[in-house]
Formats: sequence, C-alpha cells, structure tokens
Amino acid sequence: MKTKRTIYSIVVFISVFWLSVLVGFNIFSDNNADEHVNKSAHISVDSTASQTAYKVKLDALSNKYSSNLASTSDRLYMNEESNPDSQTDQDSNNIIEDVPSIIEENIIEDAPSIIEEDIIEDAPSKIEEDIVQDIVPEVTPSAYADIGISTASTYVNIRDKATIDSEINGKLYKDSAARILDMVGDWYYIESGSVKGYVKNDYIKTGIPDDELVENYGMHRVSISTEGLNVREKPDIEANKLTVVYKNEIYPVIDFYDEWLKVDITDDKVIGYVSREYVELLVDFEKAVSKEEEEELKKLQEEERIKKETKVKYREEVDYTQEELKLLACLVHAEAGNQSYNGKLAVANVVLNRVKSGKYPNSIKAVIYQSGQFTVAKSGSLSKQLDKYEGYSTKSQQLTIKAAKAALSGANNIGSRLYFNSYKTAVNKGYNNKKTCVKIEDHLFW
Repeated sequence: MKTKRTIYSIVVFISVFWLSVLVGFNIFSDNNADEHVNKSAHISVDSTASQTAYKVKLDALSNKYSSNLASTSDRLYMNEESNPDSQTDQDSNNIIEDVPSIIEENIIEDAPSIIEEDIIEDAPSKIEEDIVQDIVPEVTPSAYADIGISTASTYVNIRDKATIDSEINGKLYKDSAARILDMVGDWYYIESGSVKGYVKNDYIKTGIPDDELVENYGMHRVSISTEGLNVREKPDIEANKLTVVYKNEIYPVIDFYDEWLKVDITDDKVIGYVSREYVELLVDFEKAVSKEEEEELKKLQEEERIKKETKVKYREEVDYTQEELKLLACLVHAEAGNQSYNGKLAVANVVLNRVKSGKYPNSIKAVIYQSGQFTVAKSGSLSKQLDKYEGYSTKSQQLTIKAAKAALSGANNIGSRLYFNSYKTAVNKGYNNKKTCVKIEDHLFW
C-alpha cells in the first residue's frame, strides 16, 4: 500500500507541477500560496479535459513500466523509513528527473526493438520470397539432355578403352543416338543399345534441343492402350474399319493428323488411322550395333540376298534326250549328292549356263567332259554314277533326277553364274570376295 501511495503521490505531484508551470504559478512560494490556491481552483475547472487526457497517458505509462516505477518507489520508501526528516525539495526534484528518464529509457530501448524486429524478420522475408518467385522461372528439365548423335560419315567404332588401339565392341552408325555416361579426355563413354564403350567426341553432337532431336532423329511408334482399337481407312470415326489392333501391341507411326495417327500395321499389311486418345506415343532412336549383332546382321542380310538371288525363275526349256538327262543327273549326284534339292538344281544350271554362254561347248556332253573342268569326270566318280543310274531309288537319288529334269525344263536358281566349288575351297581361293557369289549349303557359286 505504501508503495502504491508513493507512486500515486509522485504522479499527482508531477501533474500539479507541470500544470503550475504551464499557467505561471510557483507552488513553492509562501507569498503566493493563497493566490496559487485560487488560481488552481480556476484552472481545475477550465482544464478538466486536459488533466483527464494527461492522467490517462500517465496511467498507461505507469502500467507499462510499473516495475521500474515500483523499484523507484521502493527506494523512496526506504529513505523515508530510515530518515523521515531528511527529505527536501532537492530530493523531490531528483525523483521528478529520474521517473521521466526511466520511462523514456524503456520507451527508447523496448518499443523500437519490437518494431525493428518485426520489420527485419517479417518484411524482408516476404519481399525476398516474392522476388524469388517472380524472378526465377520454372525450368522443365530436358528428357534428352544426355543424348548425343553420331555425325560420322558412315559409322564410328565403339572401343573397349579410350584408345584407338583397343578392341572394338560395336559400331555407332550415322544419325544413331547414344547416352553420354562420362567423359575421359577427348573421349565419351557411351551406352547405346546393348553396347557400352568409348567414342571420340569429335564424332558425337550434343546439346541438341528436344524438339529438333525428336523431329530429325526420332522414330515415333504407338503402343495400344485399350483392349481393342479399330484401324480406320481415313482419320474419321465414320470411316471404314480396316482391322483391329490390341492392347500393348506396338506399331510405327507414319504421320500425324490432329487427333489421329497414321500407322503401319505390318502384320496385316495395312496402313490406316488410329485415334490418338487410345494409344501411347513412343519415341525411339537408332542404336549402336554390337560386334556380335553385326555378324548376325550380316548373316541375315546375306541369307536374304541369297534367297533373293537364288529364287527360282524360269527360262526357255532345253530340248534334251534321255541320255543327256542321265548324264546331267549323274554329274549332279557325283558333285552334290549330299546336298538339298536347291543345291542339286544349282549345279545342274551351271552346266546349262555354260552350254548357253558361248564361252564353252554348246552341248551338255561336251561341257561335262571338257578337260580341266569337272574333276569327277576325270576321277571316275561320274562313271560310277552312270553305272548305278538305272538303279537310282534312294530319296537323294530321286531328288537328283527331279532337279536335273527341272533345270532342263527351265527352272533356274543361280541366274547366269558359270562356276561353283566347295565353300571351304572357294573361300581359300578368295572367290567369296566376288560380288556375284552366293552360298548354297556347302557350295559357293559365282
């Protein structure tokens, strides 16, 4: 209670003091005491509103900084208790000077710190966030950032190590794509198809924009994503249905037509249109070929070429006697008795091609017995077959007669080729390098 009384006494004292100063009274003068009372009464009536507003402010400050004022009042109270008669006007002046300083110190030290803290912690973070969101654009990562394209004139070798002397793992043909895995000096370590290895970076173009990469080097395919999808004759839902394709089947895309894709249904030999809504669009690139794959590819290509080259075609029939049929059949069996029908037919046509060529004699008998041509004629093997001819009854023998008759009737599977030999012997002599050579089982024809 004493503390509260002290605080209120101080506040009232300060209020009266400053009001007295404002109206020109000296509250410490004895001569003016009565006048001061009269004027104070007059002023109190005229300035009630001002005093009320002033007191409200002081109460607010007292509440906010009550701890500081309480501390000050405690000191005053202790002084009163220890020496009640020692309080003077000077002590009062000190109290008046100290209290405002305490209030000002708290206002200066506390209030700005709150404002600055809000400004420093809140405002910049919001501004910086807005700046970051506005200035930094959203970047979509490239799906093909690590893809390179071969610029070699035909192909570039993919080597086991980053040296030109190392083993070749495969070939990356012109315009084929590879994934760049690493870089070692002036070599790229790449992966393409089933091949991994090193390629000189001079032969790889990188940094190609996605659109350009897909348009110039990509191959589009579609994967069917519905259980059954009609292939239409035209890009129209009302167009005729050509066939039906099924889920997970994949077909090459030929062209784009708005919401339709023109596709090649290779199995059905059909080219038609499917709705883009029911397919997944895929992008593929040409890949490298491993050494093993290349050997297999060469083999398949050679088989395809031979198949084409040895496809049976028909020409004008040859007039022949039974004796000529017997001689031709026995020569074929002596040379190719262990071969298939196609092998036997090819040997028979070598004889007939020579008869027709003009470089050799113009009869079957003369061609077969020409010196230095058919070794079986000289060795006695042909003579042995002639002795057996009347008893030809095995499947192989019957097939030989069939092939000889077919050749005489115009069936030809080697074109105009004039020579043949066992494949092993022909390779040893280099005949396999001839452009016209074709291999049929154990023989090479050229």
